[in-house]
Amino acid sequence: MKKIIRILPFFLFIVILDRFMFLPGRMDATWGYEKGINMGDPITFDNIEIINNFEIQIQKAGELNECYLLGCYFGNLYLLDSQMLKYTKYSELEENIFLN
Repeated sequence: MKKIIRILPFFLFIVILDRFMFLPGRMDATWGYEKGINMGDPITFDNIEIINNFEIQIQKAGELNECYLLGCYFGNLYLLDSQMLKYTKYSELEENIFLN
């Protein structure tokens, strides 16, 4: 139990540091829809406006979608639609797909 009490604050510090410092850099990619609510396919970092570190707006084809940013880990972008509270997953697309 004492080990958990010691490890938990360190783990929370790492997650918060990652969220505020490194997450926006990982989002700089082209994302293809995988499952959930489709907010445009593909979406790029240029289509995403970060309101604060948890809320984002995606503008695609004149339509504005607001959602919560759950995370961006291991080549996946996880979003939660703010209206319907449904989960959406986008996967990072390889750049060479667009070159062919």
